[in-house]
Amino acid sequence: MQYRIEQRSECTILFIDEMRFDAVLAPEFREVISHIIEDMHAHLVLDLSKVAFMDSSGLGAIMTVYKMLNGGKISILNPQRAVRDLLQLTRMDDLLACHESLDSAIA
Repeated sequence: MQYRIEQRSECTILFIDEMRFDAVLAPEFREVISHIIEDMHAHLVLDLSKVAFMDSSGLGAIMTVYKMLNGGKISILNPQRAVRDLLQLTRMDDLLACHESLDSAIA
């Protein structure tokens, strides 16, 4: 998985540099988070702006991380239409707020 991590304003920002977030990427995503969770803030911002396709495995991996944060929150930064539609269809957009800018996601 191609990614970059930044710590900013009591948030951990994970920039995912992949076009697909599916069954292939989901285990790697969970593994990356399990390695960094000790150093993460309780607010995780996921930049999914490059992700054009996400399936139930990708969404399941995000929800697993949501549970790992134990009371923390996840914000989705600049999701493409297919990802936003999946979040709305599954009603996960109630738990995972979508934002168009990094400043908005951090706030």
